Amino acid sequence: MEIKWFSKSMQKLATIYETNITLNTVASSYFKDAFTTMIGYEKATNSIIVKPVSKDELNMGLYKQTETHKISIKPSYGRINGKKIIQNIQVFHPLDFSNNNYYKYECEWDKSKNLLKIHLDREAS
Repeated sequence: MEIKWFSKSMQKLATIYETNITLNTVASSYFKDAFTTMIGYEKATNSIIVKPVSKDELNMGLYKQTETHKISIKPSYGRINGKKIIQNIQVFHPLDFSNNNYYKYECEWDKSKNLLKIHLDREAS
């Protein structure tokens, strides 16, 4: 008898709710040492960009504290709270939360730029 063992999913996923962005364990692993994050939108790839920021980077003045967003890392997920963040995303990409919807997207870690891209054109099932 041959057995096919199932491995853990290594897929990076982000779920966008009306009030937060939640990263699965794989995607949030890149932020375990982050003090805070920066969030933006890249039009060329239709992606939300999430960049980890260390406390040293913030203290050196590389980024403005008013442009950063706290991330909470738990054992099985990471979360960035903020309804305003979601409203900013909606300026670039339509999201309808009227029926308590949420949206799940595939992510990609860009090692050369040290940031996570949430691909808004790659909905996950």
